[in-house]
Amino acid sequence: MQCEFFFRKEYIMKKLTSLDFSVAILAGVSCLFMYIDVPVWALFVGWAWYFALGSKPELIGKSIPPLIAGSVLAAAAFELIDLFGKFMPSMPATIIAVVITVFLLMLTLKIPAMSLSLISFNAYSCLFVGYANGTYMHFDGIPALLNAAIYIALANFIGVLFGYISIKITTVFDKKNA
Repeated sequence: MQCEFFFRKEYIMKKLTSLDFSVAILAGVSCLFMYIDVPVWALFVGWAWYFALGSKPELIGKSIPPLIAGSVLAAAAFELIDLFGKFMPSMPATIIAVVITVFLLMLTLKIPAMSLSLISFNAYSCLFVGYANGTYMHFDGIPALLNAAIYIALANFIGVLFGYISIKITTVFDKKNA
């Protein structure tokens, strides 16, 4: 039976790797960021980018321009929603703001340094969700949208770093045990 085979010790032991353990341990460590209101869900998104885009160290630097572009354009969308909302209902204001900012996002993808669409779109989405839900650290005297943009983009970037660290730990561990 297929289910029995999956749970056999030989199958599980052949499939477990040091990466499985490093990711699980770092995932637990990432929870500590909750103490300073860094949205851990956004960290996990950035971590997924690192793995999905090839797990190469150069992704750390390459992730910054599209991350900033997506975050800035999402923030611009909220500003446009507020602006257009002064003279039209909120849904048309939202639609127009999103059309404008996503069109600009599409244009940024034509720039080689910002061409990582997964990061740009996810950064845009993460700020949209995080700001709308209030899942970011709030500082008095700093506009909420700026707080959200900083903290959510920072969490995304920390996730990229966690991806790098999880691979680095695995490489070091595997070399010691080779």
